[in-house]
Amino acid sequence: SYYGTHAFRAAGRRGEGAGGEDSVWDVPGLEAYHGEDVFLTEALTREARKALRAAASTGKPFFMNFAPYAVHTPIMANERYLDGYGDLDEREAAYATLVESVDAALGELVAELEALGQLEDTIIVYTSDNGGLSATGRGGEPHVHNAPLRSGKGSAYEGGTRVPWVIAWPGYTDDPTVCDDPVVTYDLFPSLLKWGRATLPAEHATTLDGVDLTPCLLGVPLPSRSLFWHQPHAWGPTGPGIWPFTSLRNGDLKLIYRHAKRDFELYDLRSDVSENRDLAAERPETVARLAEEMSVWIEEVDAQMSIDKETSEPVELPRASLRSL
Repeated sequence: SYYGTHAFRAAGRRGEGAGGEDSVWDVPGLEAYHGEDVFLTEALTREARKALRAAASTGKPFFMNFAPYAVHTPIMANERYLDGYGDLDEREAAYATLVESVDAALGELVAELEALGQLEDTIIVYTSDNGGLSATGRGGEPHVHNAPLRSGKGSAYEGGTRVPWVIAWPGYTDDPTVCDDPVVTYDLFPSLLKWGRATLPAEHATTLDGVDLTPCLLGVPLPSRSLFWHQPHAWGPTGPGIWPFTSLRNGDLKLIYRHAKRDFELYDLRSDVSENRDLAAERPETVARLAEEMSVWIEEVDAQMSIDKETSEPVELPRASLRSL
């Protein structure tokens, strides 16, 4: 539960006492807020502000990873913001308040950094781990909440993988710059290491995923490369693109390998961001080239393939499934 009056417990959301089989969903460590009329995001923000004050008092550089439960199910309204969404149905209004709660939290953390005299020395990265929920739990028609992007969370399509990404770094991003090069979440690690002037242990220096994003902040194009996604499991809900897959983005081209059917979809995201026109049948040579690159990547990182329930064997690598074209 998002409510302090529920002690942030799943059972509390149902009007039951503590405990039960789903107590694993209870939020730990916030006992000081139990019984208080406070939203989970707000309680976490108070704790984050305390942590910022403690870190600043040491006079040393610090890192904070602020990952609030919002925006996530269970979709529960922060009633402080509900009046602003009277034109939406009940479920979508509640969802909107979750979004606004995160916005308000970020604003409070920025204000705290400024009050501590730390804002001009702080890099802030704002992003998400996946696209917006759309398959279940939302108001209205499913799978369209991220339009013009197709589908949503858990999907191989852009609605599942394309997310917001904003970096604020005083002295570097004072004049807003837009980087059109595709980047991926695992680029954050090498970038933060570089920006924090940290070094890697020698045994990890050659196996680091991602690239340093400093050129993006300076308006310099990144080197050409392919990005990969790999989901060898069934997420839960069903819908467009929500099945076990491996996908690759190379420039504007995106190849999706569907594990269960051993088939491919190919899209040109520059002209078709909604992924409405599958080009696989029209461009078999492109599919073959990208399928080989995808196969090499799977082998290099030793990615686990889905298991075929009929044979109990791993699904074939993409190069072995080109017969489906």
